[in-house]
Amino acid sequence: MNTLQQIYDSEINFELRSHWGTGFEWKLGDHLNGYHASGHADSVKGAAEALAQAACEHFPTSTFTQARKRIA
Repeated sequence: MNTLQQIYDSEINFELRSHWGTGFEWKLGDHLNGYHASGHADSVKGAAEALAQAACEHFPTSTFTQARKRIA
C-alpha cells in the first residue's frame, strides 16, 4: 500500500497540489482544523515522504506512525 493511502487510512488529513513545472505543494491537516506542517517537493514521492515525516512528528500515536515504527 502506498504512503499517501496509509496516511489517509489513519484518518490524518492532508492536501497535495501539483503545479506544472514547479513541483508539488503539500500540507498536513485541513482548513477546518488547521494545518500542522507544509512544504514543497519536486516529486510525488518526495511530497509523500515529507508528509509521512510530518505525520509521524505531529501524530505520534496514530496507526500510521505506529506502523512505520514497526517497519523501521
